[in-house]
Amino acid sequence: MSHKYKNCGDPASKRCSGCTLSTAWYCSAECQRENWVKHIFECNPRRSITTTDHLARAVTQHLFPEDPQTVKDFGFSRAFSMENRRNLLGLYIGLIERLKVSPKKIQQWQAAGTLVPNIKATFEAIPWVLDPKLSPPSDPVVQMQQRAWQYIRGRPNTDTVDQIAAERSTWPKEKQHCDLLCNLILSEMHPPPELDELWVTFGFCACSEAEERILAAVYTELIQDKKCTFEELYHAYESSTLIALFDSKKLGTQAKQIPHLEVVLKGSPKAFQSVWYLKQFVASRDEGKRPIPSVTVDYGFMNCLKNEAERTLLKDLYRQVFALPHAPFDPMKLHEACIQGKLYEYVEGLLKLRKKDQKVLKRLLKNPYPLPDF
Repeated sequence: MSHKYKNCGDPASKRCSGCTLSTAWYCSAECQRENWVKHIFECNPRRSITTTDHLARAVTQHLFPEDPQTVKDFGFSRAFSMENRRNLLGLYIGLIERLKVSPKKIQQWQAAGTLVPNIKATFEAIPWVLDPKLSPPSDPVVQMQQRAWQYIRGRPNTDTVDQIAAERSTWPKEKQHCDLLCNLILSEMHPPPELDELWVTFGFCACSEAEERILAAVYTELIQDKKCTFEELYHAYESSTLIALFDSKKLGTQAKQIPHLEVVLKGSPKAFQSVWYLKQFVASRDEGKRPIPSVTVDYGFMNCLKNEAERTLLKDLYRQVFALPHAPFDPMKLHEACIQGKLYEYVEGLLKLRKKDQKVLKRLLKNPYPLPDF
């Protein structure tokens, strides 16, 4: 029986020795190597499939990777806009398809923690990358500001960057928050935990990762699709009536998919339970960050101010708690346990604590609550 290689149609006389698939016939060793990034997922390989294998397969299909660890390992989880994700995918397409850097080599870079410098060195070795005759791209921050300013003004922008900055500097803090949100949404992004106040005050702290996309879509319809003016958004934000604004623009159904969003937004931008700032603190990738005073007192960090190892242990514990699904974990129940002085009991009911950590965690999770009656 004659076989043909499915990609080029040439007669195929070589077969993959690792499997018996009827499609695993190749016309040459070179064709087999080129197809390996796809075939490894059908085959019975002698090694484990790595995140770089998932990346290489996505690149050959010109699709974003879907494997969660691959998304994390290669930066897609930190690309907050569609534009950034497309650019990142394009970088890997250039690296793997155009420059022929093998997935094995990329895996070595990633494992050694040298992915970024090696990618830079690879591209810098190509003369056209550093061609001084090429025009530099426009400053993306300036582009963001100008997009937002056009929405804020409700007309094409004619102001300079300096004029925009001068006027913004006179605005109250709440209006500046709305402006920054517009900057992000109009650039297909939404606030990350590192933007402390915005992530909390616009309700993203109430969301899982999937729910953050739902909430971002709500703000996108308001801002990008111009369902409301900037002044409407600002008034709703400063008066704690964002939920009413969602309802008035027929976006309440989407918002109601997110548990506790209304709890957060009814106090925004001035009053919040400290549990939301605790979540922001443990979700932030800024490892040098310290919790705000209310979180320090309420959630036990005051008990380890001079002990970095204990502070890390406590922070990792809360990370595990917030990583749990909505059932059985509920941030408001954690808040209730906090004000009742029962943090350890609540956490112990959610997680299986290591025996060696139980004693120290029982001490760390003490707080001044419940407050005595006077």
